[in-house]
This record gives sequence, structure tokens and C-alpha cells, in this order.
Amino acid sequence: MAGPVALILCTLMLGAAVGTVLYQAELGRLVRRVRTRVAPPPAAPSTPSIEELAAALRRVRREVLAPAPGTPMARRRGTVAAYDDLLALAAQALGVPDLLTGMREGADRDAERLRLEHLLRGAGLVFDQPRSDRL
Repeated sequence: MAGPVALILCTLMLGAAVGTVLYQAELGRLVRRVRTRVAPPPAAPSTPSIEELAAALRRVRREVLAPAPGTPMARRRGTVAAYDDLLALAAQALGVPDLLTGMREGADRDAERLRLEHLLRGAGLVFDQPRSDRL
């Protein structure tokens, strides 16, 4: 009795091994499909609070208005792009219309940046940090 059972088990194991090799792509898709159904959805990126946005805007704005001497042009452009992204986030958080996103570089974008700063100031966002030495 042990001989036929061992033969059947060996045949099944060999068939499973060959099937795994032959259907490797289909098994991979099945595993990914099951994993996406079982795994929880990724958490939505958390948006920073308006206080955090205001602090970041003040910090980056100082770098945009007065870059350190010798700062490469690529870094200056990157700083301006980061400032524009922060302005867009602040506009979204305060419900201010944002036309800056998607505009091309140039005078129109610079003018829109100033307009958006003005609208955000009107919505209560403080860009200039109060200094204690001014009275």
C-alpha cells in the first residue's frame, strides 16, 4: 500500500512544480490581485496645517527675495518653484482662487505670484514675520 501512495504523492509534487514554472506569470498576477484586495488602501497624503504652511512660506520667501550670494541659478529656480507650490497649497487651504499653477515662467507668472500673495494676505495669511526690534 505504501508504494502506490508514494508514487501518487511524487507525481502530484512533480506536477505542482512543473505547473508553478509554467504558470509563473499568472500566479504572480493572482498574488498581486489578492494582495491589493486584502491590503488596506494607502493613506492619503496629509496636508500641512495653515500654520505650518505660513511658516514654510515665510522661510522660503526670505530665500526667494534675498538669495545668498553665489547661489546657483538652478537652486534659485528651485526655490521659486517650491515657493509657488507652497502658495498653491495655501490658496487651496484658504479657498483662494489659484491661477499660478500651470502658468509658464515669465512676467505673467511673476504678476500672478504677486496677485496671489495679495489675495492670501487679504484672507489673513501673514507673510512678514513680526520682528521684536521694530516698535
